Amino acid sequence: MIKHLVFFLIFFGSLSSVYAENYFLPKTFLILPEGSNVKIRWILPPEQRSSISTDKIHFVIDYKNEPLVIYENKLLFNPLKGYIVKLTQTVKDVICLDSGVLLFSDGINMGYLEMERDSDIIPNVKLKMIAKLPLADSKLFKGDNTVYAAGFNKKTKKYEVYLFNRQKSLFQKIASLDEPVNAMSGKQEHIFFSNERLIKEYKNGRISLIYEHPRQKIEELFYNEKTGLIYKTSNGAGIIKDKAALEFLQTENPLVFLKGTSLYVFFSSVSGLLEIMNVDDLRNFAFKVQKIIDIQQTF
Repeated sequence: MIKHLVFFLIFFGSLSSVYAENYFLPKTFLILPEGSNVKIRWILPPEQRSSISTDKIHFVIDYKNEPLVIYENKLLFNPLKGYIVKLTQTVKDVICLDSGVLLFSDGINMGYLEMERDSDIIPNVKLKMIAKLPLADSKLFKGDNTVYAAGFNKKTKKYEVYLFNRQKSLFQKIASLDEPVNAMSGKQEHIFFSNERLIKEYKNGRISLIYEHPRQKIEELFYNEKTGLIYKTSNGAGIIKDKAALEFLQTENPLVFLKGTSLYVFFSSVSGLLEIMNVDDLRNFAFKVQKIIDIQQTF
């Protein structure tokens, strides 16, 4: 039986009453198979448009399923509760595991935040080191309750991947690659990584191509065993299955975060947070996208 795709258009109304009541977004599509169990709900309704660039923001969901936003690598705030703290060091990466562990990196060390005793009106927090990063300018990546660090080794001329060993509190090398790593996720030594438009799998020492995006660079990857592999580009997010993809979300510059079977989408231009629930249900459908139209060409 052929499964049809249902298209949802989420857009803003021009009147403020409609704007506040319906929470519509411009140029945003949610594309779902007919009969799927995927549902959506607004955690933070959209507000007036802002000029905040996604380049200045890190976004994660914490152990309470609440959003944390790090702005310009110096300010951390919870837009749901309204609290804010100031980081005494510039952070480069932020990840939050499904277990609730929240980790930060300043490009040299990985650690957690600790409140300083003497603080201003805005409380100050500092990075408390857990482990030294394995390479200069290493980047942190989140897996399925797994922490990775990856970077270029100038001595070996290889791109190396390290797995954080919690018992020993150090990073251990698990892979040496000939190509750059833009994004990464996985579980333990089974990893998925991207290089430009390509998504590859590294398993048991072997690399295989699992997907090539037709038009855009893969910016982020998210993986857990419940949901599978999710990718994000500058104009959307999709799920991978059997070397094919369903790009179920198309929008402009989304910030996304996968936790369990929910994909959280933060629209920084309107400070709105959408939860797409039961994303794992998409794996129950046979799908293959023959052609993806760029969102700019749709409007």
